Amino acid sequence: MTAVKKFAGVALAISAGAGAAAAAGSNLQASGRIQHLNPRGHHITVGNNTYRYDPRLTGMPLRRGESVRVVYRERRGHKIALQILPAA
Repeated sequence: MTAVKKFAGVALAISAGAGAAAAAGSNLQASGRIQHLNPRGHHITVGNNTYRYDPRLTGMPLRRGESVRVVYRERRGHKIALQILPAA
């Protein structure tokens, strides 16, 4: 009986770790026009969503009204832009 409990505990730990790794590696995408841009606060609003971004990682100069595609991750309730690219 003890071996069964140990095996169940190990299986549970492995599945929890795999789920966390899968969630950490998933990138999301959104596209639309830039509605608001705050270069000092490093925030950009595309559609109805606001993203934090690092200005060193943007692939283009950002201007209000431009169509963009944002690759982002959600961390602690915030959307963090990994890439901001021109919309195709």
